[in-house]
Amino acid sequence: MLFAHMADCHLGSWSNHPELKELSLHAFRKAIDICIDEDVDFILIAGDLFDTSIPSIDILRDAVGKLKECADRGIPVYTIAGSHDFSPTRKTMLSVLEHAGLIIDVAKYDEIDGRIKLSFTEDKRTGAKIAGIVGRKGGLEKELFENMECSHEDGFKIFMFHSAVEEYRPKHLKEMAAIPLSLLPKGMDYYASGHVHNVFVSEDGKLVFPGALFPTNFQELEKCNPGFFLVKVNGKITTKHIPVKICDVVLIGIDAENKSVAGMTSEIMERIETADLEDKIVLLKISGCLESGRPTDIDFKRIISRACDKGARSVKKNVSKLTAKEFEEVQIKDNIGIEEMEKDIIKQHLGQIKVDGNEEELTTALMNVLKEEKLEEETNASYENRILTNAKKVVELL
Repeated sequence: MLFAHMADCHLGSWSNHPELKELSLHAFRKAIDICIDEDVDFILIAGDLFDTSIPSIDILRDAVGKLKECADRGIPVYTIAGSHDFSPTRKTMLSVLEHAGLIIDVAKYDEIDGRIKLSFTEDKRTGAKIAGIVGRKGGLEKELFENMECSHEDGFKIFMFHSAVEEYRPKHLKEMAAIPLSLLPKGMDYYASGHVHNVFVSEDGKLVFPGALFPTNFQELEKCNPGFFLVKVNGKITTKHIPVKICDVVLIGIDAENKSVAGMTSEIMERIETADLEDKIVLLKISGCLESGRPTDIDFKRIISRACDKGARSVKKNVSKLTAKEFEEVQIKDNIGIEEMEKDIIKQHLGQIKVDGNEEELTTALMNVLKEEKLEEETNASYENRILTNAKKVVELL
């Protein structure tokens, strides 16, 4: 038996970045082509095939094309909904694709007296039995695990889920909701997970996280090892990670400590001039405390324009650890609530940046806009556009 295990394809991600939004599709096409060339018996997609429950028509059209290739070659694609493409109402594109015979959703279970009883789907070619649980935002699927029952089945059994596991959660994701290993159903031969965008295989080869098929943010572009697993079962389980490389990434890291904006900018431009940027994603990572000037004084427009002139596909910047001596350190009082803390921070920052109108009122109003949460079935693009529109209204009113 040979099958593929992938997850977190996030088709439709980078929707507000035209130069990157096609790359997740390129990665998916390449992964499916490899699966076809390897003549796999079936494909597992452990959640987040799409970046949202209702993807755009363009994204859907391309995904359907590759899934149809699998169907035409008799390669079943077994899926579960992940935290991004899950909907409590089940109104997702996954249900449409299943109705069309392009995928098989294995997250099927009956609820009896508050208990969740898993149902297995049998792969006709290999006889493998596959069951699964959906992933939900904020780790809310944990309740399903706590009330789950699994009937006894003979043969090779696979359990698909889309959750972090406490015992194997990466250190940088220590705040991510997770389930304990003890809640996984016993007696499975292979546990196919997703959600955590890190590659991981347990010592016995049974619990596997394939990582994201394509990076979804700056940090992943910098460190992610995108790809999926080919899993061979022949008396024992053998896993092989298959990298899916779409384009190269060039990291330009700059230490701004005790430098002026002009000096730091010159250093960035020099690095750009000497680097091969053709068709590459450029990551600008700037950290440290500027001796003079402010982060907002940096002419990123000129920097990005020059990188693009040299053929860069895209330029992304990370200045989260860049500070300036012109900003004073904010002192936080002990034992105060979040709202009082926010007001205190705002008041301490007043006057450091020139703005028109009432700075305190403007800042508070903008913070309230940014607190608005994403609505059910709202796409990332629609959510970001709504926040931007509301923020513009606040600025215009004040």
